[in-house]
Amino acid sequence: MAAFAQLERDTMIERTRAGLAAAAANGRKGGRRPKLDERQVKRARELRASGMTANEVGKIMDCSRATVYRYLATETDLSSADDTAL
Repeated sequence: MAAFAQLERDTMIERTRAGLAAAAANGRKGGRRPKLDERQVKRARELRASGMTANEVGKIMDCSRATVYRYLATETDLSSADDTAL
């Protein structure tokens, strides 16, 4: 029975990887969508630089304080940030 269970598990893993590869080939990627786009991140940086707190920026941008800090911590554009789990 254990051999059949292992075979089934290996088959499921193989099918999952094939499905993910097919989705990637079609331009799809997994994970949650970014809360802020590049324009919004730029605006959040401007607001923070003007002396507003992260909490105030979050209220304006309609996101949490933690999200503001996460986006402000990355100095790169969002295309490279999308590869990491935001």
